[in-house]
Amino acid sequence: MKLQWDHEWQRLYVEALLETNPLNLVGAFAAAEVAILSRVEELCVTADAEEVWEAIEDAIHGLMVLKRGVLKSPTLIRAPHPQLVKPRAASR
Repeated sequence: MKLQWDHEWQRLYVEALLETNPLNLVGAFAAAEVAILSRVEELCVTADAEEVWEAIEDAIHGLMVLKRGVLKSPTLIRAPHPQLVKPRAASR
């Protein structure tokens, strides 16, 4: 069964909610947040229904709750921080 969404942000939000692979969670959250913020920008210049604003607020709150839970999870596989490479001093 394929679900239909009115806006891309809704699809990305649900995908983030349903993501189970810890390696994909950060990317799923980021994609949903970007799409939600883009929709918010669109709504700021148009007069849209109150239900849309409520749905967006609910989605933002849902993502915040999930992020808090994921960040506290001891099973989350965290990517290593890249090492900063300092340039060598110029030879004289």
